[in-house]
Amino acid sequence: MIATLAVAALVAPVAAFAAAPSGDAATSAHADCTALKSKLGATAFTQAYSSFGTCVSRFASLEQQTIAAAQTTCTAQQADTNFAATHGGKTFDQFYGTGKKQSNALDNCVRATAKASSQTERRNRLNPAQTCRSSRTSMGTAAFNALYRNFGKCVSQVAKAQTQNEAAASASCKTEQAAGEAAFDQKYANFGACVSGNSKQTSTTQQQAIVSAAKQCESQVKSDATAFKAKYHTFGACVSQTAHA
Repeated sequence: MIATLAVAALVAPVAAFAAAPSGDAATSAHADCTALKSKLGATAFTQAYSSFGTCVSRFASLEQQTIAAAQTTCTAQQADTNFAATHGGKTFDQFYGTGKKQSNALDNCVRATAKASSQTERRNRLNPAQTCRSSRTSMGTAAFNALYRNFGKCVSQVAKAQTQNEAAASASCKTEQAAGEAAFDQKYANFGACVSGNSKQTSTTQQQAIVSAAKQCESQVKSDATAFKAKYHTFGACVSQTAHA
């Protein structure tokens, strides 16, 4: 019940969009977490998120942004006087609407557009456990354990970082979309493609920097452990400073 209330609080602002019911964000976030749990496996998923509800609450805010972006896209399409020319001669209402009055066209467009974006993000989302396995192989078990202490902590930290990168990418993509809807549509298949592409690149770059920093720190420890402790105190501090240098 507590998890449900938390999700409701996150998605409530979406109600401001008449064409996008607030429950859509929670539903998509639930699908995100179901797919991620399947990809990670039950053990790694539990290591990444304290509960399924925690996962849903994290992704609900991202899905809320996806719905907002879909609203922007569909509003632009609805106002496009050349819409019929690129949609088989059908007007916006005819293409998306159903029923005699076709008054649900905007709502249907937002739902379909948001769904496509969410599926793109879901399909391209990185696997935190896989990232940790790759990092352990690259930096070596000793450096990996010195940095994370155990595999579960790595998965948890990486999952959190990847979600934060998706949130940052979502905000960046929304700004790019606002600067020019036509140019944005030409550059990306959908909003989800923009978010997943940018966040994946950021996460990959960050992890590469961490691996490189861990190797450098390990060399410093082997060279002079006393000087290393005096300078950094902990292995994690060394990696953090070196990775961000």
